[in-house]
Amino acid sequence: MTEERHPDRLDGVKNMFRDLLERSRALREDLMHENDRLKERIQELESDLTTAESFLSTEFEQTHREREHLRRQTTELQIENRDFAQRTVELEDRSASLANLYAATFQLHSTLDPNAVIQCIVEILLNLIGASDFALYLTDDAKGDFVLAAREGETAPDTQRLASLEDPVEKAALADHRAVFGDEIPQAGPGGAIACAPLFFNERLVGMITVYGLLSHKKEISVLDRELFDLLCGQAALAIVSSQAYVSVDRKLKTVQRFMDLLKS
Repeated sequence: MTEERHPDRLDGVKNMFRDLLERSRALREDLMHENDRLKERIQELESDLTTAESFLSTEFEQTHREREHLRRQTTELQIENRDFAQRTVELEDRSASLANLYAATFQLHSTLDPNAVIQCIVEILLNLIGASDFALYLTDDAKGDFVLAAREGETAPDTQRLASLEDPVEKAALADHRAVFGDEIPQAGPGGAIACAPLFFNERLVGMITVYGLLSHKKEISVLDRELFDLLCGQAALAIVSSQAYVSVDRKLKTVQRFMDLLKS
């Protein structure tokens, strides 16, 4: 009985090991299959991660470019707004100055009294141009020099007659027949004229305005001041000639009237 059972035990053990071997092989295959699947999944995840990183990098670069573009546009708009505001202020100043010049010109031509004309020119130089030191000379055709008609401030020369021109700004103004400013003349030095405008009427030299200093609130002569200065000089020359002509005609009429009265008597 014992010998008959022994082969059966051996067969059972063999079958058990065979079964274990089969299970082990199946388990190994399953593990290998699962390992391959996990590797594929890892590769997919790595690919997705690379794609995501590339996408995020692209999005970041695009967002950065858009942000920089918006920043530049904002800066440009700020500059444009400042320029627009500055131009608006300049336009308002120009409009106000032109309105003041119109009113001053109307006042300048509203009188034929030479003294009143001179006083109007002085007020325009003070209130409109902002000059603090200046001199207004009238031409003396008989003697060929200039006669002081008005003077303001301490810098202007205190002389009643001006026989010759020494200031380079005045020389340039008379030579060019136009308003000349100190920053145009390299030879202009401190204490001299900062602007000079000859008063011409139909190529006839009527007089000359020389500015030596500005009011404390004005640091320099602006572009608008230069334009107003040119306009003022043309109108001032016309007003002076008109007043001089009126005085001359009025004097002649009075002389004729006295002569007629003598004849009647």
